[in-house]
Amino acid sequence: MSKREVNKLLDRAGLWETRSKRAALKGDLDRAGDLRTKAMQLAAKARRLEQSESK
Repeated sequence: MSKREVNKLLDRAGLWETRSKRAALKGDLDRAGDLRTKAMQLAAKARRLEQSESK
């Protein structure tokens, strides 16, 4: 995996986090939690890829 792919995953995670914040502002906390979970999954995947690259 390349650094570009890791950055792409992190960018996507940031977009999901932004959506989560918007949903929370509107009071839809269930949806906000789901969106935040998705963001954290993408960030974790990027972290795993980054660690596997460094080995």
